[in-house]
Amino acid sequence: MKNKIIFLLILNFGISLTSIGQTDTVPKKTRSNLIDISAGLATGSLRDMSTSPLFYTGLLPVIDISYSNFFNKNLIQFNLSSYNGIYIKLTDDDSYLSTANSINTEIAYFRHYEDYDETGFKHYPGVSLNNYTSIRVNSAFNNAAFAFDNISSLNINYLITKDFTLKAKQKKLLWLIKYYRKEKQYLASFKIGIPIYSLIYRPGFTNPGNLTLNNIILLPDYKTTGKVFSGMNTNLSLSRVLENGNMIKFTYHWEFFTSGKYALNRLDMSKHALLFSLVFKIN
Repeated sequence: MKNKIIFLLILNFGISLTSIGQTDTVPKKTRSNLIDISAGLATGSLRDMSTSPLFYTGLLPVIDISYSNFFNKNLIQFNLSSYNGIYIKLTDDDSYLSTANSINTEIAYFRHYEDYDETGFKHYPGVSLNNYTSIRVNSAFNNAAFAFDNISSLNINYLITKDFTLKAKQKKLLWLIKYYRKEKQYLASFKIGIPIYSLIYRPGFTNPGNLTLNNIILLPDYKTTGKVFSGMNTNLSLSRVLENGNMIKFTYHWEFFTSGKYALNRLDMSKHALLFSLVFKIN
């Protein structure tokens, strides 16, 4: 009987050790959900050869909302941004003003690549699909006043992030007033995206005589064309991570697009945007 009891105790002890070892070696699953609400201002230039060969300068307030879901090594992002403002061109004897409204939606997938984590930087290669829709109205162009663009792109992306901490420290204001700076957590990130193939829906004509705002035919003679490597976009951001997991973020976004040097009714545009964000952790 004693032998049986001892055997059972040893067996139970062995099972306990096995379970402890499994707890230590099996990585815990991580999950994080974030909602990012941003506002800011964008500026840039645009040339639409279907209406004018001139470059217009844009001033566009921006609203941007995104959702990020990080689980295990995967990151999925949904993004909706709205640009609404004006494009203006000043000449020696005249000025041209065009109102502009555009919406961009994107869904992206990234995968954490761990091989270089020991450097302190985290690497996330990924892909995304985005759709850009723009409406512009320039009343000075009369029968060519209305312009509509729709661009859908498949992109390859690369995201790099780095966490760092500013240690608590006693400092002096103007070398006189002592104060204590608390420890602060930050997250820096940089993303680059390249549209490897784009479908571009635009007018198939120049200065159309039959295109007006009151035309019964909606978007007559518009055409869809394809373009390989139509531009580039980047995002550089710095986030202050708060104690509750929420963040305050500043972002600089830059992008350019061209429908092609020899494209019919060539479209060229670029944007620079500065955004301020509140990021909420929802789990």
